[in-house]
Amino acid sequence: MCFSVLIFGFSQEVLAQSGFFEEDNFNFETDSVTGFSEDGRVKILLLTLLPKGMTETAAEEISRALQLNLFNTNHFTVVGPSEWNAQIEDRDPTLADCHDVACGVLIGKLFNADKVLVGNIRTQEFMNEDNQNELGFELSLRMVDVVTNITDFTDTVDFNDRDMHDRLFELAVRISENTLLRGFVISVKKPNISIDLGRAHGLQNGRQIVIFRQVSTQSNLEGQTLELATENIAIAEIVRVNDLSSDAIVKQRISAVTPGDQVQTYIDVAKQVHLITNTRRELDTQKRLRPRTRPLKLEPELVEEDTGKQRWAMRLSQAMGEENQWFYITAGGGAATLLLLSGNFNIFSGGLGSLMPWLAGGATVYAGMKYVGFRDKVSLLRQEGRNLGYLSFRPFQQVQEISNQETAFQKDNDFGWQLMWTQKF
Repeated sequence: MCFSVLIFGFSQEVLAQSGFFEEDNFNFETDSVTGFSEDGRVKILLLTLLPKGMTETAAEEISRALQLNLFNTNHFTVVGPSEWNAQIEDRDPTLADCHDVACGVLIGKLFNADKVLVGNIRTQEFMNEDNQNELGFELSLRMVDVVTNITDFTDTVDFNDRDMHDRLFELAVRISENTLLRGFVISVKKPNISIDLGRAHGLQNGRQIVIFRQVSTQSNLEGQTLELATENIAIAEIVRVNDLSSDAIVKQRISAVTPGDQVQTYIDVAKQVHLITNTRRELDTQKRLRPRTRPLKLEPELVEEDTGKQRWAMRLSQAMGEENQWFYITAGGGAATLLLLSGNFNIFSGGLGSLMPWLAGGATVYAGMKYVGFRDKVSLLRQEGRNLGYLSFRPFQQVQEISNQETAFQKDNDFGWQLMWTQKF
């Protein structure tokens, strides 16, 4: 009994110094239950510790001391047994003084809490440094997610009246390290972003955070809101830590980060690595599956109008090429026919030798006809070009241009080859 009075006296002194629990933070006049601050911190509902071998008054005071230590981590907003009991008794007296997980989760849903902290405390004897039996306490805690009913954290701590405050502080730190830390992006100044989490929340340089945002509201078939769907958009690394804020650099993203986006991470290194690994895999998958987009050009491209001149020039070029080809074939065929008729070039004997001049002459006539046909075609195309304005009607200018080209060609070949015509007498 003396021990419980000692705890009660100490708790009243600590709570009076903090002033947190003396403020009227809860609205008892409205129908909805309240108590949590809406500042982005994790909402924890602390149930009444189940006492074993000790008075309920002592258990309540230890609960209040634990509540204060959790609040001082700057990670949680906590509603303790005295606060939620005052509102639950008017709504459903059967839920008052709840100790187990089942009713605790129900109360947590009424208060819109994120986590429920349930536990028990019992007295036991310890062996002190002087090898003497000493009365102490064993506190067992379990933190349960309100939505999924999954146990996120369990721990057991032993303490006595001398080291109770240190042990509860260490317990609150362990709970904070193993709970998802959430905050907001407060500004974006490339390449850095600023968040509202800092040294007071446990962040250090080199730690990584996940940036996400709410994208839509999920509802059931009756139209009742189920949850706010979120999407992870980036991973950032802390590069500068202040007391209540930090600067980070985005390492990977699938969307631009804007002020108001939320951030989350773990202080515990193992859980943080697991979170970052899963998020990086998710971002890679979303980037791979996201449809590729191409920029839409609103300004029309300037395309040169096709007036038909290019097609005409191509037809003229092909016709002139064919004309030159058949001219050379005709000239070659005529020369071959003359050689065969002169009798100086006779490599064929018999009847084939007598037929070769006729064959060469026939080929020459055919080639000449093809040459005449393509020459007429070139003339027609040139006339068409003049009619369409593709060719100039000033022949003297064209003759002058051709003369200039021949003069330039002659100058380029002044030091080139020289042809000499010799004849033997």
